[in-house]
Amino acid sequence: MTGTTISTMGATLPTRPSLFRRACGRAAALLAGIAAGLSRQALNVRVLRQLGAMSERELKDIGLARQDVWDAAALPHDGDATTLLLARRAERKAARRG
Repeated sequence: MTGTTISTMGATLPTRPSLFRRACGRAAALLAGIAAGLSRQALNVRVLRQLGAMSERELKDIGLARQDVWDAAALPHDGDATTLLLARRAERKAARRG
């Protein structure tokens, strides 16, 4: 957020946003980051639960193995399980082609 300007004896001086506004902006950014992390974690839990309920055949149909699901579940809470699963699937697909 840019500040307004003050005109003093013909000179124009920029003003800085108030400390309160900057603090509010930083707090909002922090809360948005926390909310994004929580929603990503909830998505990972839901995906892993659904994949865990699938049979070996169903996992093979979508290009995954049971070990991939276990590896994704072993990631730390801030890790992104879906990214790992998509990478494993892409590796297998590339290996079949090439």
